[in-house]
Amino acid sequence: MRSHETTETAETMILREADVTCTPVMGVIELLPLCNMNCRMCYVHMSKEEMDAQGRMLTCEEWLSIVKEACEEGLLFLTLTGGEVLLYPELKRLYTEISQMGVVLEVKTNGTLLDEEWADFFSENGVQRIYITLYGKDNATYAALCGNADGFTQVMRAAGLLKERGIPFVFDCSLTPDNIDQLPELYQIAEAFDVPLSVATYMFPGLRRGITSQEQYRLAAEQAAEAEVHGCQPVTSPQTARETLAKLRNAPKLKGRTGFPCRAGRSVFNMNWRGELLPCGMFLEPRISLLEHSFRECWDFMVDACQKIPQCQACIACDLQNLCQVCPAVCMTETGSTAGRPEYMCRMTEYRVRELRKIAAKK
Repeated sequence: MRSHETTETAETMILREADVTCTPVMGVIELLPLCNMNCRMCYVHMSKEEMDAQGRMLTCEEWLSIVKEACEEGLLFLTLTGGEVLLYPELKRLYTEISQMGVVLEVKTNGTLLDEEWADFFSENGVQRIYITLYGKDNATYAALCGNADGFTQVMRAAGLLKERGIPFVFDCSLTPDNIDQLPELYQIAEAFDVPLSVATYMFPGLRRGITSQEQYRLAAEQAAEAEVHGCQPVTSPQTARETLAKLRNAPKLKGRTGFPCRAGRSVFNMNWRGELLPCGMFLEPRISLLEHSFRECWDFMVDACQKIPQCQACIACDLQNLCQVCPAVCMTETGSTAGRPEYMCRMTEYRVRELRKIAAKK
């Protein structure tokens, strides 16, 4: 789970309007599954041999053609990611030409390859925001978790280069058994750069890599919820806890028996490295090839398919659903079925609500 700002921005206003008209205004391109690190909890990373066995990366020309069609259907905001996005061979050309289409671009990177040349490139070409993953407070953590003994030094260099040039960036952090005890230090690092730290306490099982919920490298459900309630900033106050718990009285977020409670398949989409359109990066199905069909055809297919995806009946009946991060993607990756009850998420939510009630009871 990630914390989000509640103030509505122009971007969220546009997305809210697009939800009504099912206009694809925001997307993600996963340019490649290759990475220079091998993080223990990653659900994307493949070796070159694994990638070649499943397909090929699209060329710059192919992506530009797809993005041009998407722009004609309403695309305004696009995130470029990977794998490690800076490894994509024609990223600079792709970036500049998409930017010239009027699309607002963000980039997600692990930061280890972001040198002066890349910092100058983003400074000269503009970027809405760069997300840099911060996996630990030192090189030892990066060695244990990511297989990169110089990772922390490289990320600090990247952050410094962006800061020097005034390029907007934030730190992303995925909490795992290797770094959960470092959370206070990670916030201090972000504070030193005067940028936000966005902390993910829930790790999706790596269904795309054949990793089950039992095999996924992550915290115990209760430990993840504990970190979310007591470890993340700002610290949960009694007033905040009461306001959060009040959401339980709202209309159920799972209003129907099918579809996503989020914007997937309504105004948001994901495109994987093989050129397939999906509702989000966690899903394997439904999907459709953007190389074989027009973007319009693919989007119409996705809107229709997403509306038919069944939701878990146990989740629909649950009194805690408004404080739960459950969605068809969670159910699918946790159980192998969108209709399956995600026990890990259930435990995480039950513990979170228990702790919030304890805090809310304080004066």
